[in-house]
Amino acid sequence: MNVQFSNERPCSEAQQEREAIELERMSLGALGQELAMEKIKGMQKDALIQALGQEVVMLKLDIIQLKGGGN
Repeated sequence: MNVQFSNERPCSEAQQEREAIELERMSLGALGQELAMEKIKGMQKDALIQALGQEVVMLKLDIIQLKGGGN
């Protein structure tokens, strides 16, 4: 008795499909990691800009005080 299924396909084809799906998952994972790293870089840049802005304000206040304008 020989049973044949209508949706049969070669094992190599199924293996290629699995490999393609795994490659796509890895690509999406890599893109997600890259996006997370870029977000972190942006947050670090924003924090640095804010710190530098605060330093500029402090320096301006020091200059005003040294010129005697704070009296």
